[in-house]
Amino acid sequence: MAKPISIYQLEGGPNQFFSPFCWAAKFAVAHKGFAIENIRWKFREADKIAFSNQGLVPVIVDGNKDGKWVNDSWAIAKYLEKTYPHRPSLFGEAAVLFVQKWFQTGGPLDVLDKILVLDEFNALTPDLQPWFRETREPMFGCTLEEYSVGEAGVPDFRKALEPMRQLLAEYPYLGGKDSPSYADDFVAGFFMMAYALSPVKLLEKDDVIHAWRERMMAAYGGIGKTAIGYPESL
Repeated sequence: MAKPISIYQLEGGPNQFFSPFCWAAKFAVAHKGFAIENIRWKFREADKIAFSNQGLVPVIVDGNKDGKWVNDSWAIAKYLEKTYPHRPSLFGEAAVLFVQKWFQTGGPLDVLDKILVLDEFNALTPDLQPWFRETREPMFGCTLEEYSVGEAGVPDFRKALEPMRQLLAEYPYLGGKDSPSYADDFVAGFFMMAYALSPVKLLEKDDVIHAWRERMMAAYGGIGKTAIGYPESL
């Protein structure tokens, strides 16, 4: 019998898991049919994952392979695919990588970050808020408040999703199959981030992406549905 795979997952406030990369890894582990052991991790808790020789999550620990660890959501997906080829496939690698690059580079994520940045700041415990401001504001070149667009950014976010919308008008999932691929897992991670952080309604109910998001939240035994978040954002 397969053992669970442990995943170190970023937590803001109590039971508030908002990292899209952790969610992508979590979906991928569930996609492969493994039970998941969640391990809570907060910003600056590098000591908890010192064994991984770096300071970021997600990190998985595979009890089926003598506790082998892997960090980075993309590396985790590739590890799972290579190590467990007999379990449901995560991808056609090139197509999945394209979806990741499209979403992250000059696309929807640029707008989503600006919508959610103050929600992410407010989700952190008070001891971490100064650190968040001190590390993010130099990157943005302005204050968090100046960088934020809040709900006003929703129309631009919806517009940036148009290529995804056109694909989902033809296929139920981004992998073009009757079940999710890692492309779906990855993008769904960002919608889980928004669900965890903000009441802002990103999608209209008649949008095909809304229906896709509902399918992804219900996938893998409903791990998205059972997460704590803002139901009004759905």
